[in-house]
Amino acid sequence: MCVHSPAAREQAMTLIQAGMNDCEVSRRTGIPRTTIRDWRKPPHVPTTPRVACPRCWTLSPPMSFRSGDYAELLGLYLGDGYVLRFRRTWRFRLYLDSRHRGIVASSRALLARCFAHNSVSVSHAHDGRMTVLNVYSSHLPCLFPQHGPGMKHERRIALENWQERLVAEDAWAFLRGCISSDGCTFMNRTGRYEYLSYDFSNRSSDILDLFCRACDEVGVEYRRYANRVRIYRRASVALMEANVGVKR
Repeated sequence: MCVHSPAAREQAMTLIQAGMNDCEVSRRTGIPRTTIRDWRKPPHVPTTPRVACPRCWTLSPPMSFRSGDYAELLGLYLGDGYVLRFRRTWRFRLYLDSRHRGIVASSRALLARCFAHNSVSVSHAHDGRMTVLNVYSSHLPCLFPQHGPGMKHERRIALENWQERLVAEDAWAFLRGCISSDGCTFMNRTGRYEYLSYDFSNRSSDILDLFCRACDEVGVEYRRYANRVRIYRRASVALMEANVGVKR
């Protein structure tokens, strides 16, 4: 094995910085072109950084969550998200109504922020009426320990302590994710009166509990039914409109 002196390497790097290609640097220094190529871009340096997950300690591209991002993503997951096991990794799928283009765009941007080193793909189903956002990561079970086989309403859904803390810190973001997935806004008409209302529907009583607790956290009044929560009092609707927005 040939080991080149620090002086030879420094000379080659100077020529590289001057804009010369590998062949020209090799001709001037007598160093093999393949060595010049490796010095220019070492093959052992990964193009994507990898960090150890504090939960499972395996390596993966890092994830990043701004304030409230995780709480909103959790709300989306509990409504219309699904985590699926693959042979070497996991896939997160988010099913959204294609009519709500604003929610599709904001959800895609949210995934792109949180998984900056993973590509977010888009597919469609039901003749384009449904938009499906996909992202792959080996640490999705760490992010969503509520995942499991079968439907969410058929199993226990309980947040871990760290999740409860993040939701409590930004309950509005969690509510935004819930409304964007399994919620709706509509004009409630009673006689000659009409007023904006919010509705969150889910077959899981545990998920309804989480939604109601978040409402309590921010002072939103609601009425709970068997499979839904409705918000229609004027002051609470105004709070929702200002902090969650109208579903579009």
